[in-house]
Amino acid sequence: MKKKTIILIAGIAVAAVASAIFVFRGDKNAYLNSLPGDATALARLDTKAFLDEADLSLQELLQLLRCSREEGKVQTGLDVTRPVYAFTSPSGYMGVAAAVGDEDDLQTFCSSLQTQGRASEITSQRGYSWVVLQQQWLLAFDKKKALLMGPAVGAAQEQLRGEMARLLEQDKKESATESTLYAELKKAEEPLAAVVAPEVLPAQARDLLRSFNVTSLSDALLLLDMEVEKNELKLEAEVLARNEAVRQELKRLDEVLRPIDGELLSYTSEDHVAWMAANVEGETLLSALRSNNNVRTSLIALNLIFDLDRIISSVDGDVALELRGTTRAALASGSEISYEWDDVLSHLQLTAQVKNTDFLAYASSWGNMFVEVQSLSPQDFALNLGTSSLYFGVQEDIFYMGSQKGLTENTNTYLRRERADVKGARFFATCRLPKLTQMQGAQIPLPDALTHFERLNIEMERAGELKLELIAPEGTQIVRDVLFQANELMSRE
Repeated sequence: MKKKTIILIAGIAVAAVASAIFVFRGDKNAYLNSLPGDATALARLDTKAFLDEADLSLQELLQLLRCSREEGKVQTGLDVTRPVYAFTSPSGYMGVAAAVGDEDDLQTFCSSLQTQGRASEITSQRGYSWVVLQQQWLLAFDKKKALLMGPAVGAAQEQLRGEMARLLEQDKKESATESTLYAELKKAEEPLAAVVAPEVLPAQARDLLRSFNVTSLSDALLLLDMEVEKNELKLEAEVLARNEAVRQELKRLDEVLRPIDGELLSYTSEDHVAWMAANVEGETLLSALRSNNNVRTSLIALNLIFDLDRIISSVDGDVALELRGTTRAALASGSEISYEWDDVLSHLQLTAQVKNTDFLAYASSWGNMFVEVQSLSPQDFALNLGTSSLYFGVQEDIFYMGSQKGLTENTNTYLRRERADVKGARFFATCRLPKLTQMQGAQIPLPDALTHFERLNIEMERAGELKLELIAPEGTQIVRDVLFQANELMSRE
């Protein structure tokens, strides 16, 4: 055989292999083309990695789904080795795109749902199988991809069918894989992550971001991801600035909130319900507070009772606010914390490091016809509020205000686990969730998912980055426990 012929055959063989690889990979990723290019939120769940982190086997997941395993494929017909993507469309619908492992299995699974009264009859249209789930979710699939969108009923459902058909037929260039949201999502390393445009966030979150000049996708995106450990869930939120104005606002916040040095941890009560801290310079903080119209109005009202501006201006260092509960004995017995929300002020304790005590020279003249200020010593005072009193003063360059006179140092080093995270953070908050729900009259019912946890920690290392840590009791495998408990409840219904 001539040399040229051999080279030609080898070239054809290499091209054939490359084409096969390309086609195979294209088939596996075909479902990604269904993601809308103008999605306002995009999320990814890498099922295999998530199960590994949660210490949950695929067989256990199948048990939860009431499915069987055959030749490595889930009988739902979906390919669980591929990430699942969720999105919100500009039209306001939620959607999920997944790879199909076996179309016949998926057909069988949908038929079983129909038998249970949870799905409509399967119909065929435009080369896809269509099913209505729970009367308001529309599912379309073929041998490569599955797309679920909703909720929609009646005429809206027919309109949604047309939108889904268009998404199923679009190519890569039209899909979200060419979008900024997808590019940012690819950078996230955690198995569960999302990128969200400000427009689709809850109203309160939008209001908060608006204070940093963030109103649309062109200003910033919000990156969310979650890490799972046996007894902990760690969620992170990061503002991804997309213009200079937003970057400058975040820089300004970094200048207001300095790294915490942790000195006030020694004055934390062992019966705390919640505790939070930051480190500020008073004049800088006061300027930032006055820039908000609502806060400025509140400051004016409070200054009619006592000179809050002078107190804030004297601050230079850590500031901590604590919500205290009850006695150590009551905590050990698990009894309820006996106070109403209208009495919550008497259970708050504020501490702050100050650079001077000049404001104390004016304290005896504070108050009004409704509130009396009583001088207890040159360093200690009391605000008499009817039948109760609020004490304030300075001890060892630490300002205090609360229901107890003076400061009591805690030698038990409470919050021992959190100390390493507190020091250096720009903001830190912690809450003992069971104690929060035990507050009589507080009316703070926790979502069922949170009842598994004993503590919530919130940490900000720098402006625009927030970490939430939910901690369950030692020995808990939180994802397994929550999923199996939910499965047990469903089986009783």
